[in-house]
Amino acid sequence: MTKQKSISLGLITLVITLVITMALAGYYINSTSSSRKERANFIANSIGDRIEAEIDNREYIARVFEIQLRSSRGELNQENFFDISDALFDDYLDVYDISLAPNGVVEYVYPADSSLKKGANFFEDARFGVYADYSKMSKVSVIIAPATLNDNESGIIITKPIFLEDESFWGFATVTVDEKLFMTDVNLPGLADGGYEYKLIGNNSITGENRIIVESTSKSLAEPVEAMISTVGGAFWTLYLEPSQSWVRWPEVLSAAAIALIISALTAMFMYAYMNMKSNAKELEVLSYRDALTNLYNPRSYHEHMDELSAKKLPFGIIYMDLNDFKMVNDTYGHDTGDALLNITAKRLKNSIREKDRAFRIGGDEFVVVIHGTHDKKFYEGVISRMRQNVARDVVIGDITLKVSISAGYARCPEDGSKLEDVIKKADDAMYYNKRLLKARRAQENGQGTANDIR
Repeated sequence: MTKQKSISLGLITLVITLVITMALAGYYINSTSSSRKERANFIANSIGDRIEAEIDNREYIARVFEIQLRSSRGELNQENFFDISDALFDDYLDVYDISLAPNGVVEYVYPADSSLKKGANFFEDARFGVYADYSKMSKVSVIIAPATLNDNESGIIITKPIFLEDESFWGFATVTVDEKLFMTDVNLPGLADGGYEYKLIGNNSITGENRIIVESTSKSLAEPVEAMISTVGGAFWTLYLEPSQSWVRWPEVLSAAAIALIISALTAMFMYAYMNMKSNAKELEVLSYRDALTNLYNPRSYHEHMDELSAKKLPFGIIYMDLNDFKMVNDTYGHDTGDALLNITAKRLKNSIREKDRAFRIGGDEFVVVIHGTHDKKFYEGVISRMRQNVARDVVIGDITLKVSISAGYARCPEDGSKLEDVIKKADDAMYYNKRLLKARRAQENGQGTANDIR
């Protein structure tokens, strides 16, 4: 072999090697970008699910008053209003005030301290008249975000029209929320600490306009992932998310090109990229459907599972439950103890059901069990009784002993409703009815218990 042929073969080999390694480098860059987008999409959907659940929780405050007024045929006095508001208010630190407006005129406001009334004059501001009119006409709740409150702070206002059993219009129930505290509660500001920039934009179902609710940057996002968030009354928000330094950085591109020039073990590089991609995909799959704290199925898994059961028209039942006064544990012993309690409770709930049924954690201390198949009421009462007994066993965390109880309610499909939303509402209402009975029993007993007693 002549020197010229050796040089020629060397050049051919170099060209082929460069083509292969540069192709693999390009594949690696694209995989990195796709993996980051997939993870960002998961994060955005997780935050979106949390926002959606917490908005529903705030709207339920208004639903409680609707239930009360419908059952009392529209009769309500200040004492009853304050009793109900007091029972609900402490569960949500971001709620500024709760108000009722018979015939659109505010008459009941909680708390009574006027300095705390951030949004009680909702219906006195002409700017919001269109929302009240739409809410009354359509018989659905409306949400306004961002809303400028009395002290020029930014808030979220949820108002619900109340109609009595005879379908006559009674008035409105309004819940005013501190936007900053709410967004902190759902960990939206934490995205910036994780190296992301975001915008939360709300679509107004009444006016059709898009408004920025909160953002981490004023500049436009070039290539964001997005998560759709259903709120109340047909309105929806969209969370846009992207890294602050783009999906792939120039130093990464240059490094990949440099590595491509010196790599000799092409198979090893390919296998590394392949195995790394599979590992990331498996990790994302677990994160997508499991709750990180309790390892139960998470809200995303819950919604997909319920949609599947509904689409196949399979019979099922759901049991809604939460820990009574869980907030007391966090306030008294700290969130580490609270997390430990949730983890233990989740295991006890899972051990209380059949293997073919599923347990989900859908909120802070809120759980759902989906029962597959057709069963009578006695079966569900037996399941709930077993759950209560298992959960009620003393929980020992370090030198702390806690007594635990749950509020629970169930509904079945198709016995209690043919539509998924009807079954969910009945189970949710049954749980809160159980919780109200507990509160009423406490009031009769006129005792608050001990600091270690979670009821």
